[in-house]
Amino acid sequence: MINNLAIRMITLAVGLSALPSALSVCPDRDIGIGIGTQADGFQYGVIYANDCGIIDSRASLDGTFCSINYSKGASVQCDSARVPNSAQTGDGTDWGPCFKTSASCGNENGSDQHVQYCCSRVG
Repeated sequence: MINNLAIRMITLAVGLSALPSALSVCPDRDIGIGIGTQADGFQYGVIYANDCGIIDSRASLDGTFCSINYSKGASVQCDSARVPNSAQTGDGTDWGPCFKTSASCGNENGSDQHVQYCCSRVG
């Protein structure tokens, strides 16, 4: 016969196992760079915090995140192959070098969020 304490412990263990783990798309203190795609196919460049929070974004008419025209003043500098080599967030923090990754920040408001590069903080 199972007592009430055992039932509570089992319930707690099951409940804790259902909690989502902390999402981390790049190494600690790095930022992510990628493309968000809305349900209608519209794409936008995104700079992500390591926990998938959006730091800045911009419309992407060319399907890339390379630009100096992010909405909060950020920029991503890319080489001729559209590979980012550095970034700067709107607060003036410099990031780079950047390296290839493949991570998902899920689906937010009908938009797929994909991180394609991580960039380390300079200094």
